[in-house]
Amino acid sequence: MSAQEEQPDWLNLPSDLLTIIARRSRDAVTGLTAFRSVCRAWRSAAGPAPRLLLLLPRPRPTRLVFPLARGWSIVFDVRDAACHLSHLATGATAALPRLNASRGAGSDVVRHVRYLDCNDLGTAIRSGWIYLTYLDFVDSLRFAMHIPPGSGSGSVAGMTIMMYHMMHDGETGMLFCRPGDVAWTKVGKPNRTRFGYFDLAYHDGRMFGMGVNGEMAVFDATTLDALQPVQRPPATPNLANKMYGICCRIEEFNYVHLVALPSKLVLVRTTVKSSRPVAFTIFQLVSAPDGQLAWRMVADAGNYELFVDGYHTTFRENDGANGGGTWIYYVHETPYLAFTAAYRYSMQHKKLECVYKSPKGSSPEFSTKSTWFVP
Repeated sequence: MSAQEEQPDWLNLPSDLLTIIARRSRDAVTGLTAFRSVCRAWRSAAGPAPRLLLLLPRPRPTRLVFPLARGWSIVFDVRDAACHLSHLATGATAALPRLNASRGAGSDVVRHVRYLDCNDLGTAIRSGWIYLTYLDFVDSLRFAMHIPPGSGSGSVAGMTIMMYHMMHDGETGMLFCRPGDVAWTKVGKPNRTRFGYFDLAYHDGRMFGMGVNGEMAVFDATTLDALQPVQRPPATPNLANKMYGICCRIEEFNYVHLVALPSKLVLVRTTVKSSRPVAFTIFQLVSAPDGQLAWRMVADAGNYELFVDGYHTTFRENDGANGGGTWIYYVHETPYLAFTAAYRYSMQHKKLECVYKSPKGSSPEFSTKSTWFVP
C-alpha cells in the first residue's frame, strides 16, 4: 500500500462525526474558526462560528462598524453621520436615520444636532468635542436591538434599535428607531445623570439604561414612560466604564454589562485587577418583595455563551457538548489600545484562560475596536 493510499480522506468524514468534532472545537478565536476553514462540508457541520474581530491596520476609514446581535451590524459613515443596518450572512440591508437626526416622542419635527467631519484632522467633532481618531468616536456610542422571537434571518420586521449618543446628551441621550424611520425618537430620563448611560438593553417590552453611577433606568418601550430606577448591583465598588474611562486607571475596578437573554435580563460584572480580569459575577434582574426591581446574584445565566467587549454584548445558546452552564468570552483593552487580550471563563468550573493576546506595536486607524461578532 502506497503512502498516499494510507492517508485518510479527512474531507469525506461522515457528517454526524464532523458535527461531534465541531462541537468540541469550543475556542471561538482559533478552534471552531479553524475547523470551519477546512472545506464546505466541515463549515456546514460546524454551523455559524463566533468571531473575534481584531484590530488590523487599514487606510483611514470612512465607515465604522458596530456589531450587534443575530448577525446584524450598524455601519456608520463618518463623513455625514449616515448609517444603515447590514446582515453579513444574508446580505440584507436596511436604512436607519442619520445619527444626528432626532425628534420628540409623538412629534414629526426632525432636528439635526450639529455634526462636522474634519477629514484633514482625522477627527469627528460634535458640539466642541474633538476625537483624535475616528476610532475614538466609537466610545461615544452605544447600541442595543430587539428582534421579535421567531423572526427570520435577515428580517427587520418588528425590530427596534436603541442608541445612546453623547452628541444628544444635552437634550436626552437615549433614543430609539425602527428601520425606515426618518429620525431617532427621544426617550426621557427619570433621573438626570452627569454623563448619561454607558450600556443599553431591550427586554420584555422595556428599555434599560445603565447610568455611570450604577443606577439603571427603566422605560416602557411602548409609551416611553419612565418606570423606576434600579439600584446598582450589591457589593460593586469602583464601578468603571469604557465610554468615559471612569476609574479605569486604579488598581482594581469593576465593569458591568447588560445581556438581554430570551427569558431574562442579566448583568455580567467583570472585576479587573492589575490590568487583567480576575473574576466574573452574574446578576439577574428580579422583582423584590416590595414589587421593585433589583439585582440578585446567581450562579450562572443558564446554558449560554456570553460575548462581552468594551461596548456591546451578545450571546448564543450553549448546547453543552463540551461542558454546560455559562461561558463568558471577554475582550479586555488597556487605555489607548496599548494592549488587547481575549479571555474565556466557565462559571461552572471557575476556570479562566487567555485565548488571545495582541502583538506589541503602535496602533494605526481601524474600522472597529476588538469585538465579538456572533452570526
